[in-house]
Amino acid sequence: MLRNKLDLTDQSELDEFETTMFVLRSEEPWPEGYLDVTHYLALHHHLFQDVYDWAGEICTIRIGKGGNWFCYPEFIAKELNRIFQELA
Repeated sequence: MLRNKLDLTDQSELDEFETTMFVLRSEEPWPEGYLDVTHYLALHHHLFQDVYDWAGEICTIRIGKGGNWFCYPEFIAKELNRIFQELA
């Protein structure tokens, strides 16, 4: 279970809250930027700021959701840089 601002412990409640806040924030003006790593993190913060204290930050612990692991923290910065260099 991901730590969240409401301390929700039921995964379905957290999923519902996360989706609701994501949709509400997505209807607001998005942070301006050039779709690089810094901009990507600003977008993540914008969309998830109501749900997670760590929104917009690079993870420092291994986490997953729905049985799937996210990129391990020791690889995130390198992979973000690689991906955005390829997109440029």
